Amino acid sequence: MKEYAKEYAWHGCTVRVTKKNIKNANLRIKPDEPQVIHISIPRSMTYQAAQKLLEQPRILRWIENYQKKVQSPPVLPRMQNEERLKYAADYRKHLQEVLPGLFRKWEQELGVRCGKVTIRDTRSQWGSCSLRTKNISISVWLGAFPEDCIEYVVVHELTHLLEAGHNARFYRLLDQHYPAWRSCRQQLKNGLI
Repeated sequence: MKEYAKEYAWHGCTVRVTKKNIKNANLRIKPDEPQVIHISIPRSMTYQAAQKLLEQPRILRWIENYQKKVQSPPVLPRMQNEERLKYAADYRKHLQEVLPGLFRKWEQELGVRCGKVTIRDTRSQWGSCSLRTKNISISVWLGAFPEDCIEYVVVHELTHLLEAGHNARFYRLLDQHYPAWRSCRQQLKNGLI
């Protein structure tokens, strides 16, 4: 087992700090260990300074959002492959009908323009946005939810074209443009159709 310069418990997580020959501190969480926070710090940095990094609001939000994403994948119906394929086809058709209008509406409302929109059989998130290409991907399983939940995911992903991270500005923009986003997010999190 690899030895860490310092390891301690923090807010229900394990923090592993390693000193390296680097210029800036790096923080990462591995998908297979969402409760372990790895921090690499320059040799000149103190362990106390590394711990203070974790207390920054933007870092706390990033950790919380990452762990939620890893621990709360979309709730998929339990079904055989043939039945799953049928549901997926129905959900894809529904999304193909509603998404174009929602994207037109919200691109205009937010003053942004996305690239290509694809519908994929994803199980780790409801939607994703590539900041480089401005392409947006939507989970086919989102088609199982009411239109306001689908609309929330569209607004969420388009908002990333205005603000890349899940920070205070991002949530202010959501509050301003789609105030019902919290209830939709909760419904998606609970998998309540």
